Amino acid sequence: MKLNVVEILKHLPKTNCKECGEATCMAFAAKLAKKEVELKACPPMFTGEYAAKREILQNMLMGKAA
Repeated sequence: MKLNVVEILKHLPKTNCKECGEATCMAFAAKLAKKEVELKACPPMFTGEYAAKREILQNMLMGKAA
């Protein structure tokens, strides 16, 4: 199953905080889609605010239906 960058981006914080090492959340989403980085590289995703979106993304990245 090929991951869709736009679908991944929908669930990311979209703050472009650069905490993951990428310039934008879109760049991070592209690397996630190619499995070049792991979701844990995005610290904001592991705050309570993004718990639901984190679960959806983790399922997407593991190939499970959302």
